[in-house]
Amino acid sequence: MTRPHPLTALKEREWAESWEEQQRVVEEQLNSQRGSWLPNVVERRLWGALRWTSGRPGHAATSGRAVAEKFVVIRPDGVDENAMQRVVHALDEPAPMMRILGFGLHRHHLIGMAAGAVGAAALLAAGAAAIGAGLFGIVLVVLLGLVGGAIGGSVTAQFFAERQRQAVLRDDQHLRLILGRYAPKSWLRLVEAASALESVLPRGASTAEGDPDAQTVEAIQIAMWEAAGLLLTSSDHTGMDVLAEGVERLERAHRRGIGR
Repeated sequence: MTRPHPLTALKEREWAESWEEQQRVVEEQLNSQRGSWLPNVVERRLWGALRWTSGRPGHAATSGRAVAEKFVVIRPDGVDENAMQRVVHALDEPAPMMRILGFGLHRHHLIGMAAGAVGAAALLAAGAAAIGAGLFGIVLVVLLGLVGGAIGGSVTAQFFAERQRQAVLRDDQHLRLILGRYAPKSWLRLVEAASALESVLPRGASTAEGDPDAQTVEAIQIAMWEAAGLLLTSSDHTGMDVLAEGVERLERAHRRGIGR
């Protein structure tokens, strides 16, 4: 990507660097289309986080197209560093650390494979010794245990990793998840307005007491939270257009204030 997408609050240099890194990973590290990894960039926002993806690895390398895949809006009174870290971690899916037989393996897979292989081999070896199996039999069951335990450990690790991820993203008391492919134009208009407003705010702006931009940040967070609620509970999107108009006016006023 050579220029920012209208829904991002990243500067042009930040946007280009993020996507160039993704393309480098796709082109240099991945030699197979197998696996479930999607190249992506997770952008932290004042209201939560936005996950960008560019499709399957082959498509990403040739097109470089970015799609706003997931919007996670954090409840305004819950936007803090810990909540943000949990969301970013749940949305982020880094490239595989290594590949075995064409399948990409992440850190949790490798840990699960090691634990499963050692545990299964030890149990089977103990069982074989207990029933009086010979040396050949013990070696055979150990080898079977290593292979079976590695596979089972990897599957188990993936199950728990996905369960932990979903526990974060499905916490509808504190988060609202919007899927980009189902988002209406009114939602995208609001995100674009909020992005434009964020881009003119100083880096590190927050709702902390004493921050001159605290009211602006709070207005963005409330607008996004309310709009996400409307989108998830109602087919009438008029309210989102009203919120978008308000954020657009706020952005224009902020720019005029900067220009003075």
